[in-house]
Amino acid sequence: MKRHIIKEVEARLPSAFLDHANWADAYQFSPLNERLNAQEALDRMFGVNPPFWIVALNGMRNRIVGVFWVKPGKITVDAAQSDAFPILETTEEVAVLGFDDWHLNFRVVIQVTEQGTAQAVTLTTLVHRKTWFGRGYIFLVTPFHRLVVKRLLLNLSLNAGQAGPFPA
Repeated sequence: MKRHIIKEVEARLPSAFLDHANWADAYQFSPLNERLNAQEALDRMFGVNPPFWIVALNGMRNRIVGVFWVKPGKITVDAAQSDAFPILETTEEVAVLGFDDWHLNFRVVIQVTEQGTAQAVTLTTLVHRKTWFGRGYIFLVTPFHRLVVKRLLLNLSLNAGQAGPFPA
Protein backbone atom coordinates (compact mmCIF):
# COMPACT_ATOMS: atom_id res chain seq x y z
CA MET A 1 0.00 0.00 0.00
CA LYS A 2 1.38 3.38 -1.02
CA ARG A 3 1.72 6.14 1.51
CA HIS A 4 -0.03 9.31 0.37
CA ILE A 5 1.18 12.80 1.11
CA ILE A 6 -0.94 15.94 1.23
CA LYS A 7 1.17 19.06 1.40
CA GLU A 8 0.75 22.76 0.93
CA VAL A 9 2.44 23.99 -2.25
CA GLU A 10 3.01 27.41 -3.78
CA ALA A 11 -0.05 29.11 -5.22
CA ARG A 12 1.03 31.63 -7.83
CA LEU A 13 -0.62 34.96 -8.44
CA PRO A 14 -1.61 36.36 -10.84
CA SER A 15 -3.47 33.39 -12.29
CA ALA A 16 -4.97 32.88 -15.74
CA PHE A 17 -7.91 31.12 -14.08
CA LEU A 18 -9.19 34.20 -12.20
CA ASP A 19 -8.46 37.80 -13.13
CA HIS A 20 -7.62 40.04 -10.19
CA ALA A 21 -7.23 37.14 -7.72
CA ASN A 22 -5.72 38.56 -4.53
CA TRP A 23 -5.79 35.45 -2.30
CA ALA A 24 -4.76 31.89 -3.10
CA ASP A 25 -3.69 28.62 -1.56
CA ALA A 26 -2.80 25.23 -3.01
CA TYR A 27 -2.49 21.68 -1.69
CA GLN A 28 -1.12 18.65 -3.48
CA PHE A 29 -1.93 14.94 -3.11
CA SER A 30 0.61 12.36 -4.27
CA PRO A 31 1.09 9.73 -5.44
CA LEU A 32 -2.15 8.58 -7.03
CA ASN A 33 -2.86 4.84 -6.91
CA GLU A 34 -4.09 4.91 -10.49
CA ARG A 35 -4.06 7.13 -13.54
CA LEU A 36 -6.79 9.77 -13.55
CA ASN A 37 -7.66 12.74 -15.72
CA ALA A 38 -8.86 16.00 -14.16
CA GLN A 39 -12.58 15.15 -14.47
CA GLU A 40 -12.04 11.77 -12.80
CA ALA A 41 -10.05 13.40 -9.98
CA LEU A 42 -12.81 16.01 -9.58
CA ASP A 43 -15.47 13.28 -9.42
CA ARG A 44 -13.48 11.34 -6.82
CA MET A 45 -12.87 14.41 -4.64
CA PHE A 46 -16.35 15.97 -4.68
CA GLY A 47 -18.85 13.32 -3.77
CA VAL A 48 -22.49 13.26 -2.89
CA ASN A 49 -21.96 12.05 0.69
CA PRO A 50 -19.48 14.25 2.55
CA PRO A 51 -18.82 13.46 6.21
CA PHE A 52 -21.19 14.95 8.77
CA TRP A 53 -18.70 17.57 9.99
CA ILE A 54 -18.41 19.04 6.46
CA VAL A 55 -22.20 19.08 6.02
CA ALA A 56 -22.59 20.74 9.44
CA LEU A 57 -19.91 23.38 8.76
CA ASN A 58 -21.34 24.14 5.34
CA GLY A 59 -24.89 24.41 6.73
CA MET A 60 -23.72 26.79 9.44
CA ARG A 61 -21.85 28.87 6.84
CA ASN A 62 -24.96 29.12 4.65
CA ARG A 63 -27.17 30.21 7.57
CA ILE A 64 -24.71 32.87 8.76
CA VAL A 65 -23.84 34.44 5.40
CA GLY A 66 -27.38 34.18 4.08
CA VAL A 67 -28.38 37.26 6.07
CA PHE A 68 -25.76 39.17 4.02
CA TRP A 69 -27.20 38.01 0.64
CA VAL A 70 -24.23 35.73 -0.02
CA LYS A 71 -24.95 32.82 -2.36
CA PRO A 72 -25.40 29.50 -0.56
CA GLY A 73 -23.14 26.63 -1.56
CA LYS A 74 -22.76 22.90 -1.16
CA ILE A 75 -19.50 20.96 -1.28
CA THR A 76 -20.54 19.13 -4.44
CA VAL A 77 -20.34 19.49 -8.21
CA ASP A 78 -23.48 17.42 -8.83
CA ALA A 79 -25.48 19.77 -11.07
CA ALA A 80 -28.69 18.02 -10.02
CA GLN A 81 -28.25 19.48 -6.52
CA SER A 82 -29.13 23.10 -5.89
CA ASP A 83 -26.22 25.30 -4.83
CA ALA A 84 -23.57 22.94 -6.27
CA PHE A 85 -20.29 24.44 -7.46
CA PRO A 86 -20.60 24.94 -11.23
CA ILE A 87 -17.91 23.32 -13.38
CA LEU A 88 -16.58 26.04 -15.68
CA GLU A 89 -13.95 24.17 -17.69
CA THR A 90 -12.42 20.71 -18.01
CA THR A 91 -9.51 19.32 -19.97
CA GLU A 92 -7.48 16.15 -19.46
CA GLU A 93 -5.16 18.00 -17.05
CA VAL A 94 -7.32 20.75 -15.52
CA ALA A 95 -10.82 21.19 -14.09
CA VAL A 96 -12.06 24.61 -12.96
CA LEU A 97 -15.12 25.34 -10.88
CA GLY A 98 -16.45 28.35 -9.01
CA PHE A 99 -18.69 31.36 -9.26
CA ASP A 100 -18.84 35.10 -8.75
CA ASP A 101 -20.71 36.85 -5.95
CA TRP A 102 -21.03 40.47 -4.82
CA HIS A 103 -18.28 40.18 -2.18
CA LEU A 104 -15.82 37.86 -3.93
CA ASN A 105 -15.20 35.69 -6.96
CA PHE A 106 -13.62 32.28 -6.50
CA ARG A 107 -12.24 29.43 -8.55
CA VAL A 108 -11.15 25.96 -7.54
CA VAL A 109 -8.57 24.59 -9.96
CA ILE A 110 -7.78 20.88 -9.98
CA GLN A 111 -4.62 20.00 -11.88
CA VAL A 112 -3.33 16.51 -12.59
CA THR A 113 0.42 16.42 -13.24
CA GLU A 114 3.03 13.77 -13.86
CA GLN A 115 5.43 13.22 -10.99
CA GLY A 116 8.03 10.68 -12.01
CA THR A 117 6.20 7.41 -12.70
CA ALA A 118 3.06 8.52 -10.85
CA GLN A 119 0.63 11.41 -10.89
CA ALA A 120 -0.11 14.17 -8.41
CA VAL A 121 -3.27 16.24 -8.00
CA THR A 122 -3.11 19.87 -6.92
CA LEU A 123 -6.18 21.74 -5.70
CA THR A 124 -5.69 25.50 -5.92
CA THR A 125 -8.23 27.96 -4.54
CA LEU A 126 -8.19 31.44 -6.08
CA VAL A 127 -10.20 34.33 -4.68
CA HIS A 128 -10.76 37.89 -5.81
CA ARG A 129 -11.86 39.64 -2.61
CA LYS A 130 -13.88 42.58 -3.93
CA THR A 131 -15.03 44.21 -0.70
CA TRP A 132 -14.17 44.52 2.98
CA PHE A 133 -16.81 41.82 3.57
CA GLY A 134 -14.99 39.50 1.15
CA ARG A 135 -11.70 40.09 2.98
CA GLY A 136 -13.29 39.41 6.37
CA TYR A 137 -15.09 36.34 5.03
CA ILE A 138 -11.87 34.75 3.74
CA PHE A 139 -10.08 35.58 7.00
CA LEU A 140 -12.77 33.79 9.02
CA VAL A 141 -13.27 30.73 6.81
CA THR A 142 -9.63 29.97 5.94
CA PRO A 143 -8.98 27.52 8.83
CA PHE A 144 -12.12 25.55 7.91
CA HIS A 145 -11.36 25.81 4.20
CA ARG A 146 -7.98 24.15 4.76
CA LEU A 147 -9.57 21.23 6.62
CA VAL A 148 -12.16 20.70 3.89
CA VAL A 149 -9.57 20.90 1.08
CA LYS A 150 -7.35 18.32 2.77
CA ARG A 151 -10.38 16.06 3.27
CA LEU A 152 -11.35 16.38 -0.40
CA LEU A 153 -7.80 15.44 -1.45
CA LEU A 154 -7.87 12.45 0.89
CA ASN A 155 -10.76 11.09 -1.18
CA LEU A 156 -8.25 10.40 -3.96
CA SER A 157 -6.80 7.57 -1.87
CA LEU A 158 -9.97 5.53 -2.38
CA ASN A 159 -10.02 2.76 -4.94
CA ALA A 160 -12.34 3.39 -7.86
CA GLY A 161 -14.57 0.46 -6.89
CA GLN A 162 -15.41 1.71 -3.40
CA ALA A 163 -18.87 3.05 -2.72
CA GLY A 164 -18.96 6.80 -2.28
CA PRO A 165 -16.08 9.24 -2.21
CA PHE A 166 -15.93 9.75 1.56
CA PRO A 167 -14.53 6.89 3.64
CA ALA A 168 -16.08 6.40 7.05
